[in-house]
Amino acid sequence: MEKFKSFYKKHKDRLFSYLLKITGDYYLAADIMQESFTRYLEKYGKEGSAALLYTIARNAVIDSFRKQDRGTRSLEERDHIGHDQEEHYLVRDECRRVLSALQKLERDERDVLTLVVSSGLSYREIAGVTGLSEANVKVRVHRARLKLKKIFAERQI
Repeated sequence: MEKFKSFYKKHKDRLFSYLLKITGDYYLAADIMQESFTRYLEKYGKEGSAALLYTIARNAVIDSFRKQDRGTRSLEERDHIGHDQEEHYLVRDECRRVLSALQKLERDERDVLTLVVSSGLSYREIAGVTGLSEANVKVRVHRARLKLKKIFAERQI
């Protein structure tokens, strides 16, 4: 069980970050993270494979989106910790802007980009998680970054 605890501690923050970016919903991301680790432990035991964990989490997100069309909850529902009220507002506003921009991307672009940014997985591992070729992952990430740059430049958010 110590191996799994270590695995959990190593990956929980990055997995949560990935899930928050892909869903845009703090509570849904927390639920899916918990479900992903539970499924992983039940089916695969204590050995740690980050790529497998992200595959489980990604599939749980897809299942959640299929079950119901969820709107994005406001990030104001999330308790942020900040030293200063102004800093607190600026961080929350920037986070809201980034999540809003991510929501303007196609679902597959958002998925691949957030895996690259949040997971710490290699392009090869992400290709395995998504079922795409490594080259296709690189192309999609590049295109998604260009679209985000354009969204911010045009101040669409």
